[in-house]
Amino acid sequence: MHVFILYVHADDKLISPWLIATGRYEPELTGFFVRELRADSHCIDVGANIGYFTCLMAKYASGGRIVGIEPNGFVHALAADNILINALHERSEVLNAAAGDRVGELTLFHRIGRAGNTSLAALGDEATRGMREPPEQSFQVPMLRIDDLLDRFNGRVDFVKVDVEGAEPLAIAGARETIRVNPQLQIVMEWAPNQIRQAGFELGKFVSDMFAIGLRPFAMMTGDHPQSLSADELVGLPYQSGVLLRPAA
Repeated sequence: MHVFILYVHADDKLISPWLIATGRYEPELTGFFVRELRADSHCIDVGANIGYFTCLMAKYASGGRIVGIEPNGFVHALAADNILINALHERSEVLNAAAGDRVGELTLFHRIGRAGNTSLAALGDEATRGMREPPEQSFQVPMLRIDDLLDRFNGRVDFVKVDVEGAEPLAIAGARETIRVNPQLQIVMEWAPNQIRQAGFELGKFVSDMFAIGLRPFAMMTGDHPQSLSADELVGLPYQSGVLLRPAA
């Protein structure tokens, strides 16, 4: 049983309702981490939002190390507060940054009331009006590579969760060394083909690049035993809250 307290933002229409009503979010992914995390696991939560998975990881990896990455400043502040109120700050932290393929700056677009949908690509005024939302707000944020965090973990990373609304190709490209030196690594990545395309990436190339750096994909929503996917099967897969990526044996 995982028990922790979370501050949420009251005007959020995406994540807050689920957490308030059920106390959980994305139950399949939650179940995966509850099963797989070990007391000494080292974890990176890319796209941490208010820190639900960061706190979950820190609860189950009580002797490990956890780093969250969240680009939206307001949401990052909530995540930092959630780490503190759950007394998880000695083994976890959250950085106000975006995960990318280089060190620099990135322009993102924040949807009012849907902070979990902060994206590389603007949805546009017509679309936001149709969803009864205010116009998006653009902002710039520092960008870092997952590889830049290796020293914080003494080189060992066991789990990475990636949910960055279509910018997954950038995050994975910035994790090549992490993948190379951690054969035990498990990456749980949101699979949102439309968002990846809207962010300006070609789906087939992204999948080919993952295979080229030694990652192999698995379908997670198949019970306790993830099923291996070919490159073509992954390209043809519809939206999934998570696919599992592991370094090739």
